Amino acid sequence: MQRIIITGAFRFPDKDAAAARVLGLGKALSAANYVVEFAGWENAGRAEDLQQDGSYRYDGFSYYPQADLRSGDLSPARRLLRYLRAGSNTLDWLQATDLSHVKAIVAYHGNSLFLLKLARFCRRRGIQLLFDCTEWYDPRALVGGRFGIVRIDNELRMRFLNARLKHGIVISSFLERFYSGRGCAVIRIPPLVDLGESKWAVTARAEAGSSVGLKLVYAGTPGTKDLLGNALRGLKLVRSEGHAVTLDIVGPSRQAVMACIDGDADLLDTLGDAVVIHGRVPQAKVPSLIASADFSLLIRPNQTYANAGFPTKLVESLAAGVPILANRTSDISDYVRDGLEGIVLEDHSPEAFAAGVRKALTLSDGQLRDMRVAARTCAAAAFDFTNYVGQLEAFFTAAIEGRAATDGAGKLH
Repeated sequence: MQRIIITGAFRFPDKDAAAARVLGLGKALSAANYVVEFAGWENAGRAEDLQQDGSYRYDGFSYYPQADLRSGDLSPARRLLRYLRAGSNTLDWLQATDLSHVKAIVAYHGNSLFLLKLARFCRRRGIQLLFDCTEWYDPRALVGGRFGIVRIDNELRMRFLNARLKHGIVISSFLERFYSGRGCAVIRIPPLVDLGESKWAVTARAEAGSSVGLKLVYAGTPGTKDLLGNALRGLKLVRSEGHAVTLDIVGPSRQAVMACIDGDADLLDTLGDAVVIHGRVPQAKVPSLIASADFSLLIRPNQTYANAGFPTKLVESLAAGVPILANRTSDISDYVRDGLEGIVLEDHSPEAFAAGVRKALTLSDGQLRDMRVAARTCAAAAFDFTNYVGQLEAFFTAAIEGRAATDGAGKLH
């Protein structure tokens, strides 16, 4: 029995996209006959997961909440202190835990101090430490901005500390090139789903061109990453031309949507009931809400953070059998072909989004059905965790044995 612990800045099992990321990895590694355990930084486990012995189990996995990500509104100074201390509970837990048969620990992000201490701990215990890197944060989203301590810490981890670990999992070809160029053995794994889960057994919108016209959906948390405001401005352009197009927004509150459009209440008033803001909904219900639409949408600027990351929203849309309206960032073009799995936008502007919607409006019911089939087929071939079991098994075996994993051509993963 070989154990792997996955720890870091995620809220297991279902509180954020990071949790979905590590759960997908865990399922693939479990299928490769590793015993996978999670030590996420959520404050507490779910009551329904609590076992008689006081432990937590979800979907067959044991997990141990570390409370290293504090919730609630804090002042900038307290947020900074919280950031710098994040991971301290996890390190204490590892010191006190029976690590028999633990062969590897995977660190999902976390600050530099945590990573340095964890690396030292693993060296002393003879445990292989790997990093899992899924994005290069936009400085605007970090406390202190471009010149703040958090930005400096993030750059230190991304540019130097991860590379020192020599083995890592990355989410995009951008990060694969970056770390391979620094002598790391890396394996590129996109966001993974388990299409065998009941929540993905959804029936996509059966008929296009119904009384509600073209139905769009956005599901997620826009923050500063997604240009939801440009989609709303583009929707206004199309609606002004008399087209029946509606948009369901799943996840953000009305206040968060207002922030995306710089507080332009007139824009939402003009769109009226063409936009329905659902707010937060249980993760299990998200696939059915996505599947009720003709297209999902994703707009991001062509910047480093967008190219280094990879949108979970795209994976969830295709898994629900829904094509996507998206512009080219990251590895999207590897999976979405214009007119097949989605409609590729010219750029991230409102005008480009409006042009994409107009193109969608010209599609017949048969074409839309074909696109839904293509979307689901792509998800099954590219994002179901079962496709990566063999690759991850070979990669982790090589990492644990202290050698580089290569494919048949001798290329470093």
